[in-house]
Amino acid sequence: MEAEQRIAELEAENRALKAEAERLRHLLDSAADYAIVTLDLEGRITGWNEGAHAILGYGHGEILGRSGEVFFPAEDRAQGVFVKELCRAVEEGRAPNERWHIRRDGSRFWASGLMMPLLNADGKPEGFLNVFRDSTAVRAEEERRALLLAEMGHRMKNVLATVQAVAAQTLRQTGVPAAVQETLLQRLVALAGSHDLLTRGGWESAPLTDVIQRSLSPYAGSGRVTSDGPPVRLAADTVEVLNLAFHELATNAAKYGALSVPEGRVEVSWALRRTGKGTRLVEIDWREREGPPVTPPKRRGFGSRLLERGLAQRVGGTVKLDFRPEGLECRICLPVAAGE
Repeated sequence: MEAEQRIAELEAENRALKAEAERLRHLLDSAADYAIVTLDLEGRITGWNEGAHAILGYGHGEILGRSGEVFFPAEDRAQGVFVKELCRAVEEGRAPNERWHIRRDGSRFWASGLMMPLLNADGKPEGFLNVFRDSTAVRAEEERRALLLAEMGHRMKNVLATVQAVAAQTLRQTGVPAAVQETLLQRLVALAGSHDLLTRGGWESAPLTDVIQRSLSPYAGSGRVTSDGPPVRLAADTVEVLNLAFHELATNAAKYGALSVPEGRVEVSWALRRTGKGTRLVEIDWREREGPPVTPPKRRGFGSRLLERGLAQRVGGTVKLDFRPEGLECRICLPVAAGE
């Protein structure tokens, strides 16, 4: 009786294990858009789902036991990319799998997913789990968009170059003083610089630090210019007007302020804060030190108007200019979009 009872218990356990295995198999095969591949510690394939069969084209019998490297193109195999991916998965807990793969018929597709270690009860790796999907269409759209943005950036450069040439010729023919001509052309160059920054950011945004560094690059090697602050990205319209604003501040400092004398220096710093209403702001401080004594101007020039009106009207920022005797100080406060 005891033997019969034990046999019945084992049969019940087997049925339960088979049912659980079938449930797990059903779950894996239901993820039809994803290839789910298990590998041993040597990188040999130990199992996969129907999604992997649909994406890669191999049958179960012809793929089990083969190296997962079979999916990688020849150039990646020559560079040991598959082994590097396994090592990174063990060392970091996961390894992005974003690259071209090869199907059974030799066609390529863009795989997007992760390689992760499978851990035993003691937390030690006993194999790997590779999960990815065919993102070829997404990749193609990204490449198309990048090509269009590059073309748009190229055309914008051509337009601005034409504007500069037309402006220079027109100003010369109308007898405008050379100093005025140079100022206008420098401003056009600064505007072109902001477009260069936006081209790199997909015409959507650019890092604040890049805007500052581009404006102050002519003086950066002297060690008289410092900048410091947390990572912040600015929207496209903010980049354009802020780049011009910093150009005006730097130009004024080089002509009349701290950068007009060898011992002068400029300090730029910024910080993030949140208002009581939850709006995120970036506060930028421009400080000039060790330059000639400063006196408030009798009239507002283009730079002052750009700072005080342009930033406020175009991007909802605020500007405070303080003409202190020891050096000009400017505080610029700008809203930062949620998620930046």
